[in-house]
This record gives sequence, C-alpha cells and structure tokens, in this order.
Amino acid sequence: MKKIVFMIFAALLLLPGMAFAAGASEDVVDTEAAVLDTQFEGVLDIDRTQGWEMGRQGGRFVVAQISDPRTFNDFVAAETSTTDVTNRLYSGPIRRNQHTLEFEPSLAESWTISDDELTVTYHLREGLRWSDGTPLTAKDFVFAANHIYQREDVGSNARAGQFQMLTDGTQRPLVWEYIDDRTYSVTFHEVTAGLLIQSGHAAAPMHIFADVIGWDESRHGLAYEYDVVTDDDGNETLVEIKPEGVDYRAVTSFWGVDADVTQVVSSGPWVLTEYIPDQRVVFGRNPHYWERDENGTQLPYLERMVYVSVPDQDTSLQRFIAGETNALGVRGEDYAPLVGRQDELGFRIYNVGPATSTQFITFNQNPNGIDPPQLTWLSDKTFRQAMAHLVDRQTIIDNIAFGFGYPQYSFVPTFSPYYWEGAPDAAFPYDPDVAADMLDSIDYIDRNGDGWRQDPDGNKISLTLSTNAGNQVRERIMEMFAQDARAVGIEINTNPMDFNAMVGQLTSSFDWEMILIGLTGSVDPISGQNVYPSSGNLHMIEPSQESPRRDWERRVDEAWIYANNTTDEDQRVRGFQTIQEIWIEEVPWVYTFNPAVMQAVSEEFGNIFPQPINGYEIIDIAHRLFVR
Repeated sequence: MKKIVFMIFAALLLLPGMAFAAGASEDVVDTEAAVLDTQFEGVLDIDRTQGWEMGRQGGRFVVAQISDPRTFNDFVAAETSTTDVTNRLYSGPIRRNQHTLEFEPSLAESWTISDDELTVTYHLREGLRWSDGTPLTAKDFVFAANHIYQREDVGSNARAGQFQMLTDGTQRPLVWEYIDDRTYSVTFHEVTAGLLIQSGHAAAPMHIFADVIGWDESRHGLAYEYDVVTDDDGNETLVEIKPEGVDYRAVTSFWGVDADVTQVVSSGPWVLTEYIPDQRVVFGRNPHYWERDENGTQLPYLERMVYVSVPDQDTSLQRFIAGETNALGVRGEDYAPLVGRQDELGFRIYNVGPATSTQFITFNQNPNGIDPPQLTWLSDKTFRQAMAHLVDRQTIIDNIAFGFGYPQYSFVPTFSPYYWEGAPDAAFPYDPDVAADMLDSIDYIDRNGDGWRQDPDGNKISLTLSTNAGNQVRERIMEMFAQDARAVGIEINTNPMDFNAMVGQLTSSFDWEMILIGLTGSVDPISGQNVYPSSGNLHMIEPSQESPRRDWERRVDEAWIYANNTTDEDQRVRGFQTIQEIWIEEVPWVYTFNPAVMQAVSEEFGNIFPQPINGYEIIDIAHRLFVR
C-alpha cells in the first residue's frame, strides 16, 4: 500500500477573475496558490505563503445572505442558499489545505491507495464524535454512501459522483466497505483521476438517519445492492435493490426548515443554534469538533457566526457600510463607494483572485418539461447559436460589472490546465446581424409585419427568461439580452423569481424555457460529473437521462470517460478539450462573463485567506477567523 498526495496539477492564479460541493459535484482541485499582483487601486493582495495566525476564542462574525435555506439537510441540498448553511456543519475525511490547496487529513488522519489505484482506504482519527456526543465511526461514512448518497429516492445532488462511468459506456456504483470503526475503503471499477474527490464525502449520522428511513443493520446490512438488466439491444440499466421496509424518501423531508435546528447534528466546526425565517441563521461552536490550532486551542475561535437575511445585494452593501455585517463580496459597482472609506469604516478590501464559477443562459430541451413550439425552437442548434450571438460580453463587463470582469467562453476556468485556448475563437461572438441571418436561414422570419419573427407554422417566437430575483447583476444581464433579442425580432419575457423556486424548476418540474444561472465550477472539471454527462442531475437541458438522447451528448459522455478514467494528464487535457469544443458548438448554454473576486472584511479579524474557489471562501474558513 502507498500513501500519496493526489495532486492533479499545479497552476498559478494569475489575474483577478470572477466569483452547485463536496465529492464529485462541482468541487475544487489542486492549484498552487500565488501572491497576486492586484490591478485595482486600494485593494490588498493576499499573501498565501503565510501560515495561520494563532488566535483567541471569543467574538462573532456576521455576514448577509439573500436567500433563506430550503432545508437543513445537507444530504438533499441542491442550491447555494442551502449549502452555504449546511456546508458549515459537515467535514469530510480529507480536505485541501487553504493555502496550497493540496489534499490534507481532516476527519481521517491518513489514507492509503492500493497499488492498482482502484481502492482508497481511510483511517479515521481516534475519538471522533458527532456534535451530540455520539461516536462518529467508519459506519457513518459507509452508511451515508450506500443508504443516502447512492439512493435514487433521496435524489442527492452528490448521487452522480457515486457512480463511475466506465469506458464501455456503462455505469457502476462505487463500492464502500466498512473495515473497523476507524477504517473504511472505497473501491472504483476503473482507474480515475477523481479517486479522492469522489470518495471524499462527509458522513451521515447513522444513529439518526437509520431510524428516519426504517433501516436496521441486523436485517438489512450496510452494502448497496443492485441488479443489472439488459434489454434486447444489449443496453444495460442498473436497478437498485431496496431493502424491505426501508423508506429512503423519508430523508427528503427530514430536517426541513421547520425543524428544531438545535437537533441537527454536526461533524464540522459549527452547530446551528437559531433560525428565524427572513431574519437570521445563527451558528455556535461544535463542542466536539476535532480540530485545534498549533497552540492546542480548540477551533472555532469565534463563539458565533450569524447570517442575516437581506432582500438584495444593495441592501447587503448598506448593511456592511453601516457596520452591521463584517464581510462583503465586492461587486464592481461597490468598489467606488467603498475603496476610499476603508480607514474611516475600519475594513479592508482584498483581491481574492480568479474564480472557478460559471454564469450562463441555458436552453430547456427536455420533452418532459416543455412542449412544442418552444421545445422545437430551443432544440434547434442554429436557433441556439443565433441566441449566443446576442450575448454582449464586453458591454456586460463595461456597463454592469464596471470593468471588473473577464469574458467567459467555457466551463473550464482560463487558469486551469484543462482550459482550451481555442475557446474564445470557437465561441459565437456578439453580432446581432449574424444572429438575424441565422434566424432567416431556418425560416424564422416576420411573416405578418408586426416586428416579431414567427416560425414556419406561424407561431410568434416568444420565450421566457428567468433568473433569481435580487441578484441585480443577473437581472441587468437578463434585461440587456432581452433588449438585443427584441432588436432581431425575438420576444424575451424577463422573469425575476425566487432562487429556490427556480432551482426546483431545473431539478424537479422542468417547466422552464430559458434560465440565467451559475454553477460553482471547478479548476478540474471532473467535479462536474453531475452537470456535463447526460446522466447528471444538473445536466440542465434534460437531467438524469438513462442514455443520451442526442448524438452530441453521447460524444460528450464518451469524452468524459476518456478524460476522467485515467491519471494520464495529457489524455485528460485532450478529453476536456473535446468536451469544450462540442459544448461551444452545440450551445446547451451560452456563457457570459467572470467578474473579479474581491472581498471586504472588517479589519478587526485575523486569518483572512479566502480562495476564489467554492468551499474555500471566507465563510468556509470562519472557524479560523478570530477577533484581534
């Protein structure tokens, strides 16, 4: 057996760029952190060559949150309004070092990888406990995988990452095995670059969830069982075997927003102490959290962390200026009113670096959600390409982001080694004249002289574009796009709506036409297994397909296997380039821009080392923040 640090690549965070996540669902990967040279006057660089400062216990940290959580159950969370809360409550067996982003131990004190690179074995720390004092053991990890994450009735956002797509196009579940209370293993079917990412999920408290679903180890066992059914054409389908009397759907309604939050148990640094809808979520220290600083002081240093509810980003800015919150993600329009008041108000603005997140307009092509003629229009590649020609990235950056942004053409960040340098040239540039010509070419023309185009059947081409209300940047992008569409005879009805309701349309009802939204993204796209393959639950145009409906999706699935079922970095680069080429050509969604990531923080706090990567932002390191 050999212990390794599974470092996929080393890349520099070069210039400030923009700002759904454990396991293999839009997560992060290794990157060498660099000291950044900021291009913004009055903004501090973050020196990540330093280690953590030693702090003292006490104090509280307050941040604003626009949307309330939909649940307090991390195992069914699907939107950031929820995971921004639940991710504070759970730790995985490993994590990435906040400064270097290399893997390091967390709840596991070590891990080993077999010589054939198919099995990783985790060795847990001694004396781990849940926040209610119950011992936390290897069974909690195996139970979580086999009886929560992998179960179709639970519908976890992490489910896709628990199935490995094999080179023959089939899928198989990962094999999680309990060895002893401090040891468990996860076995893959083929070599994969995602070995640690896909096996790195947090545990679930078996002593609570077993009763919720009616599971009994003496009668049911820990293993995940399934059959493989083959049809007349030789296509295989996995059929989950459900233990008799076990109700996995019960997970979906457990620890909802009406729950007593003090009963939600945690393995991470924080516990929930209070929730008042539309007002606040309050966290306290987990008395059984394992981590201590180098002086032996138990973390978190802070006694409290508070999320206060605000209706929009402008209110968030005003609350920060008033001193009612301690941190603010700085938008382009916030820079001017903030940069000259840092000494007066006692805060500092930091240049965090380029983010991995994406922001795009996506087109519904799901026959289970919409009907013709809208389905016909959105399923037409030429129509989607014409719509792509109406996304004015540079004006978005200049007029909406106040110059603090970069054009985006791919789901892979530009500083990733997997980014295809040909993406900007292959993407469809802003050109309304070309868009109009393309619409003419498919006979989408103004047939009655009313200024609007109709399809060959005489249907006026009118679509609804939704985004989350309160996100003013997205709302303005949406209005700009609608205006450009009107100029070429396409009616776009704008629809700001509740964020959680919009996510429900994407993942459950599928009754939407166009949506402007974003994903957390990753430097290594392997964490997008729940997004880019046709089987992914966030493959938005038609999620969770048993087999790809479209030929281009089949080709993406094949390239996904090629890129990820290997540790050969050259092969991975080629595979991800193929996916980017297909994605840009087919336009399931069209990317907009990456704003620069800047963070304002009250100067009374120490250990300000956020990364521009989901899972490593300022709230993710709140357990290390301290009052000076």
